[in-house]
Amino acid sequence: MTEAIPGQPQQAVQVPDDAPELSVRSVAVLLLYFRKEYGEERLRQVWQKHHLGLSLDYVSTLTNFVSFQFLQRLVEVLVAETGDPDYSRKAGRLYATPEAVGYLFHVVRAFGNSRAVYLKLVELFPTLNRVAQVSIDSLSSHHMVISYQSKYPELSRHLCEGRMSQFASVPTIWDLPPAQVMELQCQVRGADCCRYELAWHEPVRGWRMGAGLLAGVAVGTGMGLLGLGPLPVLVPAIALGATSFGAWLDARQEVRRKDEYLAAQNEGLVQSLRDLERRYDEIFRSNLALEDRVAARTREITEANAKLEQALVTQKELTRLKSEFFDNVSHELRTPLTLILLSLESLLQRDPATIPGPVRNHLATMDRSAQRLLKLINNLLDLAQMEAGKTRLRYQPVELYGLLNSLLSPFKVMAEKKGIRLALEGEKVTAIHADVERIEIVFQNLISNALKFTQEGTVTVRIREDEAVVHVEVVDTGPGIAPQDIPVIFDRFAQADSTGTRRFGGTGIGLALVKETVDLHSGRIGVKSDVGKGSTFHVQLPKGTNHIREDLRDRRVVELPVRRDRRSYSGLSAVRPGAASEPAPSVLLDETAPPNAPRILVVEDDTEIRAFVTSVLRTEYRVTEAVNGEEGFARATRERPDLIVSDVMMPVMSGLQMLTQLRDVPDTADIPVILLTARQEVSEKVEGLGIGANDYLGKPFSPRELLARIEAQLRLRDAAVRAAENERLAATGLLTSGFAHEVRNPLNGLMNALLPLRDAVLGAQQDPATAQAMIEVIEECGTRIRYLAESLLSFVRTNDKPVPVHLDASLDSTLNVLGWRVPKEVVVERDYRCPVPVMGDPGSLNQVWVNLLDNALRAVGSSGHVKVSTEREGDMAVVAITDTGVGIKPEDMEKLFQPFFSTRAAGEGTGLGLALCRRIILRHGGTIRLVSEYGKGTRSEVRLPIQSSESLSAGVDRARRLA
Repeated sequence: MTEAIPGQPQQAVQVPDDAPELSVRSVAVLLLYFRKEYGEERLRQVWQKHHLGLSLDYVSTLTNFVSFQFLQRLVEVLVAETGDPDYSRKAGRLYATPEAVGYLFHVVRAFGNSRAVYLKLVELFPTLNRVAQVSIDSLSSHHMVISYQSKYPELSRHLCEGRMSQFASVPTIWDLPPAQVMELQCQVRGADCCRYELAWHEPVRGWRMGAGLLAGVAVGTGMGLLGLGPLPVLVPAIALGATSFGAWLDARQEVRRKDEYLAAQNEGLVQSLRDLERRYDEIFRSNLALEDRVAARTREITEANAKLEQALVTQKELTRLKSEFFDNVSHELRTPLTLILLSLESLLQRDPATIPGPVRNHLATMDRSAQRLLKLINNLLDLAQMEAGKTRLRYQPVELYGLLNSLLSPFKVMAEKKGIRLALEGEKVTAIHADVERIEIVFQNLISNALKFTQEGTVTVRIREDEAVVHVEVVDTGPGIAPQDIPVIFDRFAQADSTGTRRFGGTGIGLALVKETVDLHSGRIGVKSDVGKGSTFHVQLPKGTNHIREDLRDRRVVELPVRRDRRSYSGLSAVRPGAASEPAPSVLLDETAPPNAPRILVVEDDTEIRAFVTSVLRTEYRVTEAVNGEEGFARATRERPDLIVSDVMMPVMSGLQMLTQLRDVPDTADIPVILLTARQEVSEKVEGLGIGANDYLGKPFSPRELLARIEAQLRLRDAAVRAAENERLAATGLLTSGFAHEVRNPLNGLMNALLPLRDAVLGAQQDPATAQAMIEVIEECGTRIRYLAESLLSFVRTNDKPVPVHLDASLDSTLNVLGWRVPKEVVVERDYRCPVPVMGDPGSLNQVWVNLLDNALRAVGSSGHVKVSTEREGDMAVVAITDTGVGIKPEDMEKLFQPFFSTRAAGEGTGLGLALCRRIILRHGGTIRLVSEYGKGTRSEVRLPIQSSESLSAGVDRARRLA
C-alpha cells in the first residue's frame, strides 16, 4: 500500500490546472484503466463529484497539457474512489498497449526494440514533461540505469509506482515478459532524485535458419553413417539446404509479420486520417462560428465605444458644470460669511464690560465656527479651480526655511497647550520659485494634521536640499496610517477612518489639495507610516526655473495682497482650543438647575456643541457631560440619568454602539435616548430608531425644538411609570376583593355566635355550656380574621429602608392573600430551602410574588400544579415559581419584559406586570428571567443577593430616587 511519506513538503507550487507542464498522455493511462475497469459513466460521476478544474473532454485530448498539481490530485481522487492502493501500478501496465499508443504501437512492434524505445522516450521526455529531468546513467543492450528529478515535490508514492510500471511495460510490445525495474532511490523518501535500474530481454530472431543448419548437419551425418553417400559431401550439402530452407522460412515469417504490421499500420494511418478529417471539419466549423462571434463582438465593441465616447462627453460636461457650481456656490457663500465675520469681529472688539460673559462666549464660538466654515469654502474653491483648469500661480522666489519658521509660530502655542514638542530642523536653503500663498497652504495642512493626530510626543519639520530639489519632511509620533489607507489618503474626499467612531473630524479635502498643489509646482509628495509609531510626509520641490509652467503663470502685473483670511485660519482651527478634536473633561454642571430637576446626560465629542447644548439645558435640568460613547455608557450605568442626548459619530464608541449596549443592560434599557446627527438620510434614522432610539434630531437644530423633544420624552416616561403604578393598584384591588370574600365567612360566624351567647349569658335561663361553645366560635372566627389581616398587612407593608425579608414568610403571606384564587383542582406545592433572609422592601417584593403567582394560576386554569420553591446558590437566594400551564410561545419570549406587551386578550391586562417586576428586582440588585416550553409550562426565576443591610441600603435609596 502506498502512502504519503512523513517529513516531505506537502504542498506544490500553486499554478493553474491547465498550465503547460505535463502532456495529457501522462493522464491517459489513468483514465484508460478506469474506463476499462469501471466504465465511462462512473468516470463522469467521479469527475462531477470532485469538481476537478479541467473538463473530461479536455484531458482526453492528447495535444493538451495539465499541471503537475492537477496530476497529483487526479491520482489521489482515483485511488480514493476505487479503494485500490495499487491503482497507479495497474494503470501503468497499459502504457505500451495499442489503446494508449495508437498506430505507433504497430510501427514500433515491426521495426523497433526495447532499447530503442527507452532511448526514444528519454529523447522525447522534455516535450512531454516540463517539470522534471531524465538522464541515462548507464546503458547496455539489455540494461539501463535512469535518473528522474522533479522540481516539484511529489506528495505520495503513487506517481513513483506508476512510473516504474510504465517502464516495465515496454517489452510487452513484442509479447515479451515485462522489464525488471528496481528502484535505487526515491525523492519522496528524501533522496535528491529517483533512480531506476532496468533489465529486459530482446526478441529472438532467425531461429529457423539456425535450426535448419543443425537439422541439416544431423541428417547429413546420419545418412553418411548409413552409407548412403560420402560423409564429407552429404553433411555440407544437406546442412546448406536445410539452412537455406530455414532462412526462407525466417524470411517468409518476417515478411508475413511485417505485412501484418504494415496492414495494421495502414489501418492506423487510415483511422488517423479519418480523425484528422473529423478534426478539420470541427475546426472549420469552429472557425466559422468564431468569425461570426468576432464580427458580433466587433459590433458590440463599436457600439460600446460610441456609448463610452458619449458618456465621456457627458461626464466632461457634468464635471464642468460641477466645477462651475462649486465655484459659484463658494463665491456666494463667502459673501455672507464675510459679513458674518466682520460683524463678529466688530462685536468682539468692543469693551468687554458692554457684553455679558455668556453672550461673549457665544460670539467667540460663532467666530471660530465661521472661520472653520471659511477654511472649508476656501478649500472647495481651490479644488474647483484646479479641476476646471482655472488655477493660476504667482511665481516668486521663496526661501522655505524662513517661511516655515514664520508658519510654526502660531502652531507652537497650540502645541504647548497639548503638551507636544514642535520643532524645525535644518538651515536656510536656496530659494525656489513658487506661489507663496499656495505653498503656505501645503505646509499649514501638513503641520495642522500632524498636531491634530498626535496626542503626545513630537512633531518635527525638517528641511534640506540637494542639487536639484528642496526636501521638507513633516514627522509626527501619532497613531500612524494603516497600510491599506496609504494609497487613497491623497484622493479627494477620502479619509483613512470613515467609520462612525473616527476620532478626528474632517472632509477629506486637505491632503487632496496638498497633493494637487505640489503637482502644480512639478513637485512630489509621499508618505511613510508605521501604525502606532507615527507618519512622515515628504515634500520635494524643484529648484531653478525649468519647472515653471507658463500656462499657469498669473499675468497680473499689480502685486496683490496675500489673503490673510486664508492664512490666518486655514490650519489653526484643527488644533486650537475648543476645536472638535480636543476633548474637554466631563463636568457636572447643575448650578442653576432646580435640585429635583430631571438629570440629562449629554454625550458629544465636539466641545463647542457640547457646551452649547449644556448651556441650553442647564436652566431646566441637571446636566452631566461625556465626550464619547464609551464614557457616556459608563456614566449612564453608574448614574442612571432620566434621559440621554447623544451625538451619533464620536471617537472610541459611536452613539449607535452606545445605544446598543444601553439596551442590552437591564439597568439602562428603559432610559430615553435622543440622537443628534448631521446626517439627514432616512436610512440613518431608521437604523437608529431600529436599535432603540426614542427620537432623532438633525443638525442644525433649534434649542426650543430640543427642549420640546426632551420634555415630550420625559412626559412619556412619567406616563409609563404612572401606568405601572396603576397596574400595581389594579392588582391590589383584585386582592382586596378576594380578601373581603375571605373575611366575610368568619365575620358572619362571629355575628351568628353573638346572639346565642347573649341569650346564654343574659337570658332568663343561663346556659354555661352554650356560652362556652359560642365563646370558642367567636375566638376561632377572630383568630381567622386577625390572620387574614396580618397577611394583608404583611403583603402591602413598605419600608423606607431595606429590612430583612424571610422569603418563606413573604411567599406564604402572598399565597394566603391569593388563597381564594386557587381552584380546588390546582395543587400548590411549597418547597422552601433558603432560611437566610434577603435585604429589601417586603411590600415591593410581595408585588412581584403576586404578579408571578397570578400569571402561574392563570396559566394552569382550573386544574394543574404550581410549585413555589426557594434555595440558596452561593451569595444569591433563588425563588422559583413553576407551573404546568400552557407555556409561552417562542416568538413572545423576547418581548415579555417590554412595557405594555401582553399575551392576554385585549382588556385583560395592561402589559406592565412583568416590566414592573423586573424594575423592582433590579432595584434590589437581582435578576429575573422566565424559561418556558410551549404546551408544557413555565418557570419564573428570581435571584436576589444575600447581603448586609448597609450595602443594600445605599442601592435601594438610589434606586428609589431614580425611579
